[in-house]
Amino acid sequence: MAKNSSNSDVISGLLGVGSHFHGRINFSDTLRIDGVVCGEIICKKSKKSVLIITETAKVEADIIADIVIVSGMVSGNIKAIERLELHAPGRVEGMVYTSDFYIQDGALFQGECITIRHLSTEEKEALKLEGFYNIHSTNVLTSNRKAIQNLLDY
Repeated sequence: MAKNSSNSDVISGLLGVGSHFHGRINFSDTLRIDGVVCGEIICKKSKKSVLIITETAKVEADIIADIVIVSGMVSGNIKAIERLELHAPGRVEGMVYTSDFYIQDGALFQGECITIRHLSTEEKEALKLEGFYNIHSTNVLTSNRKAIQNLLDY
Protein backbone atom coordinates (compact mmCIF):
# COMPACT_ATOMS: atom_id res chain seq x y z
CA MET A 1 0.00 0.00 0.00
CA ALA A 2 1.28 3.42 -0.93
CA LYS A 3 1.83 5.95 1.81
CA ASN A 4 1.87 9.73 1.64
CA SER A 5 5.14 11.03 3.04
CA SER A 6 3.39 14.07 4.59
CA ASN A 7 0.63 12.02 6.19
CA SER A 8 0.35 8.47 7.44
CA ASP A 9 -3.01 7.89 5.70
CA VAL A 10 -3.21 5.24 3.01
CA ILE A 11 -3.74 6.61 -0.49
CA SER A 12 -7.27 5.47 -1.34
CA GLY A 13 -7.46 6.95 -4.84
CA LEU A 14 -5.04 7.70 -7.65
CA LEU A 15 -5.44 9.44 -10.99
CA GLY A 16 -2.19 8.53 -12.72
CA VAL A 17 0.06 10.31 -15.21
CA GLY A 18 -1.58 10.47 -18.64
CA SER A 19 -5.08 10.21 -17.16
CA HIS A 20 -7.71 12.85 -17.94
CA PHE A 21 -10.89 13.29 -15.91
CA HIS A 22 -13.73 15.71 -16.57
CA GLY A 23 -16.52 15.99 -13.99
CA ARG A 24 -16.92 15.67 -10.23
CA ILE A 25 -14.66 13.51 -8.04
CA ASN A 26 -16.00 12.62 -4.58
CA PHE A 27 -13.37 11.03 -2.35
CA SER A 28 -12.53 10.13 1.22
CA ASP A 29 -9.22 9.56 2.98
CA THR A 30 -6.33 10.44 0.62
CA LEU A 31 -6.51 11.11 -3.12
CA ARG A 32 -3.40 11.60 -5.26
CA ILE A 33 -3.61 13.26 -8.67
CA ASP A 34 -0.79 12.94 -11.21
CA GLY A 35 -2.94 13.56 -14.30
CA VAL A 36 -5.40 16.19 -15.57
CA VAL A 37 -8.69 17.04 -13.86
CA CYS A 38 -11.37 19.53 -14.92
CA GLY A 39 -14.45 20.03 -12.75
CA GLU A 40 -14.76 19.54 -8.99
CA ILE A 41 -12.85 17.57 -6.37
CA ILE A 42 -14.92 17.20 -3.21
CA CYS A 43 -14.16 15.24 -0.05
CA LYS A 44 -16.79 13.25 1.79
CA LYS A 45 -17.86 15.33 4.73
CA SER A 46 -17.59 12.82 7.56
CA LYS A 47 -13.96 11.74 7.13
CA LYS A 48 -10.68 13.62 7.28
CA SER A 49 -9.39 14.08 3.76
CA VAL A 50 -6.06 14.77 2.09
CA LEU A 51 -5.66 15.76 -1.55
CA ILE A 52 -2.19 15.52 -3.12
CA ILE A 53 -1.65 17.24 -6.47
CA THR A 54 1.78 16.26 -7.78
CA GLU A 55 4.20 18.10 -10.10
CA THR A 56 2.82 16.29 -13.15
CA ALA A 57 -0.80 17.24 -12.40
CA LYS A 58 -2.84 19.98 -14.03
CA VAL A 59 -6.09 20.72 -12.24
CA GLU A 60 -8.79 23.15 -13.29
CA ALA A 61 -11.32 22.56 -10.55
CA ASP A 62 -12.93 23.77 -7.38
CA ILE A 63 -11.55 21.76 -4.46
CA ILE A 64 -12.85 21.01 -0.97
CA ALA A 65 -10.68 18.92 1.40
CA ASP A 66 -9.25 19.12 4.89
CA ILE A 67 -5.63 19.19 3.72
CA VAL A 68 -4.52 20.08 0.18
CA ILE A 69 -0.89 19.62 -0.91
CA VAL A 70 -0.01 21.14 -4.30
CA SER A 71 3.19 20.70 -6.31
CA GLY A 72 1.50 20.92 -9.71
CA MET A 73 -0.77 23.49 -11.33
CA VAL A 74 -4.21 24.37 -9.94
CA SER A 75 -6.63 26.88 -11.40
CA GLY A 76 -9.76 27.12 -9.30
CA ASN A 77 -11.06 27.79 -5.83
CA ILE A 78 -9.81 25.81 -2.85
CA LYS A 79 -11.31 25.18 0.57
CA ALA A 80 -8.50 23.55 2.54
CA ILE A 81 -10.21 23.47 5.91
CA GLU A 82 -7.08 22.62 7.93
CA ARG A 83 -4.12 23.45 5.68
CA LEU A 84 -2.98 24.28 2.17
CA GLU A 85 0.62 23.50 1.28
CA LEU A 86 2.03 24.94 -1.93
CA HIS A 87 5.38 23.38 -2.85
CA ALA A 88 7.74 24.46 -5.67
CA PRO A 89 7.24 24.36 -8.60
CA GLY A 90 3.51 24.42 -7.75
CA ARG A 91 1.12 27.12 -8.84
CA VAL A 92 -2.33 28.02 -7.51
CA GLU A 93 -4.61 30.58 -9.13
CA GLY A 94 -7.94 31.28 -7.44
CA MET A 95 -9.81 31.94 -4.23
CA VAL A 96 -8.55 30.09 -1.15
CA TYR A 97 -10.22 29.47 2.22
CA THR A 98 -7.91 27.86 4.79
CA SER A 99 -6.80 27.84 8.41
CA ASP A 100 -3.10 27.55 7.50
CA PHE A 101 -1.34 28.39 4.23
CA TYR A 102 2.27 27.34 3.60
CA ILE A 103 3.99 28.60 0.44
CA GLN A 104 7.45 27.24 -0.31
CA ASP A 105 10.01 29.51 -1.96
CA GLY A 106 9.69 29.03 -5.73
CA ALA A 107 5.95 28.28 -5.67
CA LEU A 108 3.41 30.78 -7.01
CA PHE A 109 0.06 31.88 -5.59
CA GLN A 110 -2.09 34.30 -7.50
CA GLY A 111 -5.48 35.04 -5.99
CA GLU A 112 -7.18 35.86 -2.75
CA CYS A 113 -6.86 34.02 0.58
CA ILE A 114 -9.43 34.14 3.35
CA THR A 115 -8.19 32.81 6.67
CA ILE A 116 -10.72 30.68 8.55
CA ARG A 117 -8.56 29.88 11.58
CA HIS A 118 -10.93 31.82 13.84
CA LEU A 119 -13.97 29.68 12.93
CA SER A 120 -15.25 26.98 15.27
CA THR A 121 -15.12 23.31 14.27
CA GLU A 122 -18.85 23.40 13.52
CA GLU A 123 -18.45 26.50 11.33
CA LYS A 124 -15.58 24.85 9.44
CA GLU A 125 -17.69 21.74 8.83
CA ALA A 126 -20.51 23.98 7.56
CA LEU A 127 -18.02 25.71 5.26
CA LYS A 128 -17.14 22.30 3.79
CA LEU A 129 -20.81 21.74 2.95
CA GLU A 130 -21.45 25.10 1.29
CA GLY A 131 -20.56 25.87 -2.30
CA PHE A 132 -17.89 28.42 -3.19
CA TYR A 133 -20.08 30.73 -5.09
CA ASN A 134 -22.71 31.01 -2.35
CA ILE A 135 -20.15 32.30 0.15
CA HIS A 136 -18.02 34.31 -2.28
CA SER A 137 -21.01 35.87 -4.06
CA THR A 138 -22.58 36.87 -0.74
CA ASN A 139 -19.33 38.53 0.37
CA VAL A 140 -18.91 40.27 -2.98
CA LEU A 141 -22.54 41.41 -3.07
CA THR A 142 -22.31 42.76 0.48
CA SER A 143 -19.06 44.58 -0.35
CA ASN A 144 -20.54 45.97 -3.56
CA ARG A 145 -23.69 47.16 -1.79
CA LYS A 146 -21.58 48.91 0.86
CA ALA A 147 -19.40 50.55 -1.80
CA ILE A 148 -22.44 51.72 -3.75
CA GLN A 149 -24.10 53.02 -0.57
CA ASN A 150 -20.91 54.90 0.34
CA LEU A 151 -20.91 56.53 -3.09
CA LEU A 152 -24.57 57.50 -2.72
CA ASP A 153 -23.97 58.90 0.76
CA TYR A 154 -21.06 60.96 -0.51
